[in-house]
Amino acid sequence: MSGILKGMRVVEGSAFVAVPLAGMTLAQMGAEVIRFDRIGKSGNALYGAYGQDFTCACGTRVMVIGLTRRQRKGLLKVTGTGAQMQALAKAKGRDLNDEGVRWELRHEITDILRPWFAARRVADFAAEFDRGGLTWSVFRTVREALAQDADLSEDNPMFRTLTQPGLGRFELPGHPARFSAHARQDPQAAPALGAQTEEVLGDVVGLSDTEISQLFDRGVVQSPRFSVRPAA
Repeated sequence: MSGILKGMRVVEGSAFVAVPLAGMTLAQMGAEVIRFDRIGKSGNALYGAYGQDFTCACGTRVMVIGLTRRQRKGLLKVTGTGAQMQALAKAKGRDLNDEGVRWELRHEITDILRPWFAARRVADFAAEFDRGGLTWSVFRTVREALAQDADLSEDNPMFRTLTQPGLGRFELPGHPARFSAHARQDPQAAPALGAQTEEVLGDVVGLSDTEISQLFDRGVVQSPRFSVRPAA
């Protein structure tokens, strides 16, 4: 490696943690970090490969991903658009097996696929998509997802319903990764502002109890358990 990546260590994480599609997510995050130019708006398109949302005849939107060769071949088989994709590749002189090329030609690919989805209800193809192992899902708003998706409820061990002081009761997520050598820890309500002041000053900064008390007495720091008493 050279330049801004010089000295960085690449660690293969697949042998240690189970994170569905983590590589794809990290790739997008990494692109945001290391790029010096701003990426133009791309709507709901999957950056760097092919993924797009479509509106179906029933009015429902679905998100479809063609990231891997298997996903792409399955999508073309079910939709019957293989010949049209070959014609597009020939007309452009490009290889659609290259995910970067699929990103560049995403608008043309979407134009080919859009009529197929527009002519069908989700119920017409959902089972076939699932049998074919395609990566897809109903495209929901956050409100719809919270109301309809069991993965965003306590059925998913990542979530717990907790009371957050000052805000109310709602679901909080824990860490999305699962580590084989460590038990999953339940999410906790966020501490009140200043609740960990003494812990940070003692364990992190290394101040003695006397020094911490002096900071409280002088009003330099505060915590919910301690308030400065006015001088007599």
